Amino acid sequence: MSNESGEIQRLRRTIEQLSDQMIRSKEQEERTLSEFSDMNNELVTLQRLLAKNNKSLEAARQQAVDAGDSKNAFIAGISHDFRTPLNGILGMAEMLKLSPLSEEQENSVSVIQDAAKLLLKLIQDLLDLSKLEAGQMRLELGEVDLQETINYIIRLLEPQVRKNGNQLSIDCDPRISTLLVGDSTRITQILINLIQNANKFTSEGTVRIRVTLMKDDETTQMIRFEVEDTGIGIPEEDQHQLFQPYMQTERGRSSEYGGTGLGLSICRSLVTLMEGQIGVDSQEGEGSTFWFELTLGKKDGNQSTNPSVASTQEHQGQNMDDEAPSVSVLLADDNVINRQLVMLQLKKLGITQVDAVVNGEEAIAAFLSKKYSLILMDYIMPLMDGLEATRKIRSIEMDEMRHTTPIIAMTGNVMQEEKDKCMEAGMNDFIGKPFTLEILRKMIEKWQQSSEPTEVLNMSIVHEIAELNTDGDRTLLGILLDMYRTETPGKIEVLRRHIVSGDHVAATEVAHDLKSGSLSLGIRYLSTLFARIEQFAKEGQSRKAEPLLDALLPAYQAACASLQQISKD
Repeated sequence: MSNESGEIQRLRRTIEQLSDQMIRSKEQEERTLSEFSDMNNELVTLQRLLAKNNKSLEAARQQAVDAGDSKNAFIAGISHDFRTPLNGILGMAEMLKLSPLSEEQENSVSVIQDAAKLLLKLIQDLLDLSKLEAGQMRLELGEVDLQETINYIIRLLEPQVRKNGNQLSIDCDPRISTLLVGDSTRITQILINLIQNANKFTSEGTVRIRVTLMKDDETTQMIRFEVEDTGIGIPEEDQHQLFQPYMQTERGRSSEYGGTGLGLSICRSLVTLMEGQIGVDSQEGEGSTFWFELTLGKKDGNQSTNPSVASTQEHQGQNMDDEAPSVSVLLADDNVINRQLVMLQLKKLGITQVDAVVNGEEAIAAFLSKKYSLILMDYIMPLMDGLEATRKIRSIEMDEMRHTTPIIAMTGNVMQEEKDKCMEAGMNDFIGKPFTLEILRKMIEKWQQSSEPTEVLNMSIVHEIAELNTDGDRTLLGILLDMYRTETPGKIEVLRRHIVSGDHVAATEVAHDLKSGSLSLGIRYLSTLFARIEQFAKEGQSRKAEPLLDALLPAYQAACASLQQISKD
């Protein structure tokens, strides 16, 4: 009995212990659940805060994007609004200077030109600084002939240097390759800025340009450019901040010298963009040497082509004088001063067949009523802008299988993205306001030849093929035409893809193949289009070939239709 009582007691204690453990376990579970619930609530709160922060960050990001877009739009607008009247001032001053003037009148016109050019440079500096800060400045790599670049700069700046009583000298290392690869425009811009600075702070002294080969290997050359002057020099404490925006030495800020303090900052940014270095060595009262170093690629077949280029330009100039009366121009610009100026400039060039309209709708109506050698189209116009007018003109040409008329954008908005929009709309080229009579002349010369009527076929070649017989019923011309029709449309589409994607090498090969195939069949006009596209691609400027793409299919169809008719006859 006692054993049973003891066993019951043990069981009771065991049950109590188990019950106690269960209770403690339950309490622990409840505490854990409570902690988990608190943690879950905290997590939900954090998720809400994170979502709110993400929304705030996205709003801030979008605000920054909008601010950047607004800034770019503002700068583009300012550029256009300033350049348009400047075009009138500089253009009219240039035309006035070409007329008989007294010495006093000529001096007055020179003052007007100098003041307008100073304002233009300020506008360009502000645009460049804005693009550099936004990371929108792009290099345009191409052929660089340093000797020709230096010669151009000398011709441009020597009158200014002599006017200040200075001598300009050049020392160019003969070991430098004749042709290199880089951004010739930006190199020229940097050198002009440095030389103008040297001349500004030097009087009755010397400005020396040195171009030295620092390193040479199989594919590149490192070039050092130096601009040395004997001017006022720069205090040592000011030298470290010279390349900062709007920074000038105390003496440099005086009204005697003027300037904005943007030039050297832009030079530094451009050199950095080209992965180079820039610096200055100077002692106050003893002059300064500004230098920069760039690594430029070597171009295959380093032979100078300058003489042939010069002779070609001279020949084109003669053609311009002889044939100008046959050139007809459609001018579309809503600004009355610019219309008057361009018409005066064209008249000075011997071009009198000019029709002027004030908006895109009138431009399309004029285009439909008359054939023009080329069209000068303003970008911003009321009712219909130049881009939309160009798209409609290109559409009409394609639908009616017309030859393309060169359309030249003519606007004060010179930012690269605006140029790209012009090219994408179907324009052939771009003139930024303000422009000189010489710039307009060269542009017309460049596109005059392409605007002249071109025969669809070279009939002498076509007749030679047509006279050759085959053993079958079909003519050789018909067989070759069928082969051409089978292969060409696909190749044109391949060429289009290569041009749009910027694959210059592949585009060059396909364009050359299409050109050769077209020439062998006596297809004249289409082969000239392929030749122009091939040349653009070969120069690494495929973007300039894009406007020609829309002309390929109509030209191909016209050639095939003409050959088909001849093969039947």
